[in-house]
Amino acid sequence: MRIILAVGVVYLSCLPLQAQEIHLHSLEEVLLFAKANAPEQKIWKMQGQQQEYAPRMSSAELLPKVRLFATWDNYLQLPVQLLPSEAVGGEPGTFTEIRFGTQFQTSTGIEASLPLFDPELWSRIKTERLRSRYNLQDISQQEQAWTEDIARAYYQLLLHQESRKLAEARHHLSDSIYRLAEITYQTGEMEPLPFQRIQATALAAQNALSRQKKQEENARQTLRSLIGAGERILLFDEKIKASELKPAFADYELAALPEWKKADLLVNMNEQSWKNSRAKHLPRLAASGQFFQQALGNEFGLREAGTFEVGVIGLSLNWDIFQGNFKRLKTKTAYLDWQISKEQQQRTRELLAEERDRLETDLIQNQGLVTGFGPLLNLYAENFRLAGIQWAEGQISVDELLQVEREWIEQQQEYLIALSDLFTSKALLAIRNQSYAENR
Repeated sequence: MRIILAVGVVYLSCLPLQAQEIHLHSLEEVLLFAKANAPEQKIWKMQGQQQEYAPRMSSAELLPKVRLFATWDNYLQLPVQLLPSEAVGGEPGTFTEIRFGTQFQTSTGIEASLPLFDPELWSRIKTERLRSRYNLQDISQQEQAWTEDIARAYYQLLLHQESRKLAEARHHLSDSIYRLAEITYQTGEMEPLPFQRIQATALAAQNALSRQKKQEENARQTLRSLIGAGERILLFDEKIKASELKPAFADYELAALPEWKKADLLVNMNEQSWKNSRAKHLPRLAASGQFFQQALGNEFGLREAGTFEVGVIGLSLNWDIFQGNFKRLKTKTAYLDWQISKEQQQRTRELLAEERDRLETDLIQNQGLVTGFGPLLNLYAENFRLAGIQWAEGQISVDELLQVEREWIEQQQEYLIALSDLFTSKALLAIRNQSYAENR
């Protein structure tokens, strides 16, 4: 009995564990999953922390700087000075070599400095703060573009799922008609050409279904890669029902968009850069202090060397008067950058306003169009079914049957185009509204 139990335990331990299925029912749930699992979120979080440190780093330049130092010098050859020989009791008109100093010298001390008046530094700190805010908005824009890609991929998957359903319905009806035609052909009641045309139509419907399944799987893999699915089993359960599509509107302010904020910050940043260029023409004043202890001697150990202390405080003034017209040209370039960014700001605002109006218009029109396609597609599908029955009864020809099928396929294609346009505008509008609700 124990042997049987042991074998059973070993057998069960070798069975693969069933991975847990995760059901996602809406775009909101897909985005929540992506923000918790996608590697991009970790990168953007670290980049955001990095930008928070940048203003602190620039502001640190205003604080005093303290430096400890220590030196040990061995003068292998002491410097030589020439003195008139008569100064040391020698022959007039000649010179005597005199070496000053000691061979070994050491010094240890502390040094401090503090900028007192530096307009360029102050202006540069303001520029860096604006640049940090600009980079944070750039990260927000990247995140929004990423979420828009996810929304597009998600709705693209729903679109291919709907396309697959239509392809399955067409394949089912085409295959049924083909089987009737095959029986008729085998009994000798049908010519080869009409039969082969029906057969070709059935094979085309089968190929279309296989192709649509492949596109659906590709769309699923694209979405899984974007949201960081890894090895998890994800099931996307939302179903499209044209009759239940709810109207959506643009519920966000343009000033809350990252593109808008980036345009404003770029203007302010370039204006500050222009002021920074002008500030370079002004003088800079700094205070410094130094205290050190020095020992001098001609022995390596400096045991009997004399030591003395030195303390120095002072001010330093630096003023670049002329640098080959470089500063003036740089200031003019910075001014042009400021003016260009102002024009770009205005253009960005116009484009965002046009995009919002276009999204609202397209969404309303496409929703109405897609909703109207529901009963129309059912009608064309029913027409094809009835045409198959009438053809089997000999009431219509093969040409009429295939013409009814072409009309049905054309309406399916028109429906899918309208559905694709609807989902594209719906994805963009949903992300913009959600982003505004989160950051409001």
